[in-house]
Amino acid sequence: MSLGLSPNSKVARLDRVRLADDVPMAYETSLLPAAFVPEPEQVKGSLYVYLKDHGFEPVRALQHFRAVNAGAQRAKLLSIREDAALVHVTRISYLADGRVVEVTQTFCRSDYYDFVVELRR
Repeated sequence: MSLGLSPNSKVARLDRVRLADDVPMAYETSLLPAAFVPEPEQVKGSLYVYLKDHGFEPVRALQHFRAVNAGAQRAKLLSIREDAALVHVTRISYLADGRVVEVTQTFCRSDYYDFVVELRR
């Protein structure tokens, strides 16, 4: 539903552990309409570079941040203790024509991430 697709539509799923200097920083699951990523295994680096190169560049995104505790599986993937604090980010990205191109759930280690938001009037 978040992708705006019918129930029988195909979806591509990318599960990735994001690293920095070989340290697991975040666990990320991205869901995209299969029409935009027909062969998910071809996404080798940046998802956004892949999308841009294939004519599906996101132009807008909505992100929601909240605090959660790591369950056993995420703790193991991120090399942290179970119940450690994580920042859970949900991002919905849109194409210029308003279609949803991506829904991503990212679980960020709170001991490495620092988010800053600037608001202007």
